[in-house]
Amino acid sequence: MGDKVKVQEDWLAVCSGCEIAVLDLHEAILDVLQAIEFVRIPVLMDIKDFDQHTTVGILTGGIRNEDNEHVAKKVRETSDVVVALGSCAAFGGIPGLNNINAMSDIKQAVKTSTSTAPDQEIPTSSELPKLFETLRPVSDVIKVDYFIPGCPPDAFLIAEVLTALLQGQEPQLSLKNVCEDCPRERKEKRISDIKRPIEANGEPNECLLNQGFMCMGPATRSGCGAQCPQVNAPCTGCYGATASSYEQGAAMLNVVASAYGLDDDGTVDLNEMTKDVYDPIGTFYRYTLPVSLIKAKITEKR
Repeated sequence: MGDKVKVQEDWLAVCSGCEIAVLDLHEAILDVLQAIEFVRIPVLMDIKDFDQHTTVGILTGGIRNEDNEHVAKKVRETSDVVVALGSCAAFGGIPGLNNINAMSDIKQAVKTSTSTAPDQEIPTSSELPKLFETLRPVSDVIKVDYFIPGCPPDAFLIAEVLTALLQGQEPQLSLKNVCEDCPRERKEKRISDIKRPIEANGEPNECLLNQGFMCMGPATRSGCGAQCPQVNAPCTGCYGATASSYEQGAAMLNVVASAYGLDDDGTVDLNEMTKDVYDPIGTFYRYTLPVSLIKAKITEKR
């Protein structure tokens, strides 16, 4: 084999789950490592400089502060191809749910819930990176060439994309939705109430959405093998919108409204339907709020 392909990786506002997903390749990681050389990967090496140009740069996590933005730009400058790995890098992910709150409210909540002296001011320093008002996906700051969605992505999807890049091929994400990979039986069935997973046990072979559980499968890109529905857990949507839809939350709301009978019965009360959904933002936009059309929460002052 010839010279190895140089790769760098860095994590931004992230939990490190995507880094662990790479380890989930188990022995298959040996095939990947035979073809690449990591010249920067902070989770494994204490290398802070960007002194080598690489063929592939991998970023996990979103942009929450000035340091995240600086690192993302440096990886872009020193990489031929940049890959956003995981839902946080691709869409903002679960940390992006905080975008509905003002930064001043976030700081106050943290101070009062964790500090032993909540009346004191939050310490500040010019040496600390400035926090941005909202968390953004990596593509808001730099050009991203490829996305690998998931929270975390399936390990073999990571291997598939990286192997394609190393072979000079164009990696392709699935054009299907999760339902198309799910073995559960789905029928056209009107639901009368919406259940939370903690409230009932789903039937093992019947579509979870048909049973009234908020399964995001119809509005979510496949690529995970429908792992959650196969273990009786509703899909939460971590692979983002399908190839045919930009707005994952709006697409799923349309599915639920149809299943609720809104298309066939003009007397169906949409407001009553939405009352049944526990935490609508966290349900329909759990991973994609920063890239959705919903950007903020309006609080009515009384």
